[in-house]
Order: sequence, then C-alpha cells, then structure tokens
Amino acid sequence: MSQRGYTIIESLVVCALAGLFVGLAVPAAAEVRSGLAAGVAARELSVMLRAAQARAQAHGVRTRVEVGADGAVVALELHDDRWERWGAARLPARVETNYPEGVVDFVAAGWPTAAGQESPRAGSFTLIGPRPHSVVVQMAGCVRCL
Repeated sequence: MSQRGYTIIESLVVCALAGLFVGLAVPAAAEVRSGLAAGVAARELSVMLRAAQARAQAHGVRTRVEVGADGAVVALELHDDRWERWGAARLPARVETNYPEGVVDFVAAGWPTAAGQESPRAGSFTLIGPRPHSVVVQMAGCVRCL
C-alpha cells in the first residue's frame, strides 16, 4: 500500500524557498515604488505651477508657489497686498531647487520670477529619488516636466 502526500521536510523546503523569494522581492518593489514617487511628484508639481501661471493670467494678479524641501507645496494669489491660499499639496518626494527659498512667482502676464521680483527668472526643481526627475520653469513661462 502506497501513501501519497508531502513529507514535513519537503513542506519546509518549499516554505523556505517561498520566504527567500519574498525577501528578495520586497526591497526591489520598494525601490520601484520610490522611483515612481519622484516621477509622480514631478508631474504634480508641474501641474501646480501651470495652474498658478494660468490663474495669474486669467485673474490679472500675481500668484506664488512655495515648495518646501520636504515636498510641501502651497499656492497663493495676491489680493489687496495680501496673499490668499488657493491650493496645497504634499509631494511624495524631497525637492531641491535653485529658486530662492523654493518660491516662484508668476506676474499677471504669466512670466515666472523670483519672490517679489519683476524681471523673469528661469529655474528648476529636482525631485529626489533613485531616478531623479526635474521640473524646469523657462523664462518664457513654459513649465516642463523632465
């Protein structure tokens, strides 16, 4: 009479192999996720900058986007010498920029400037991840996600 089934040793070997494969897959999945996060953050930031530029042109007022190194973004619009908040976001990545204090203003014509300045200023934001992504604000006002 023959018996069918698995021995305890065979079951333990299968469980050990499954654990090994899961252990290898989790760090790789985390790296992929953080790599995707920088790309998502770059797209979100470019949308926020384009929206601020469009509001400046549509409403004829200065708008501002403040981007913190931790990924906090606040969008403001100037009314009667007072900044009023109209939007905010939390980017899923750290941010580095060459704009002073991470602030870019858009004048009523839509040109990007440094905070409180009148002359156009190009700049960029780099979203940190395994594969960094950039958002470039050109002097002509074009916002590009790279």
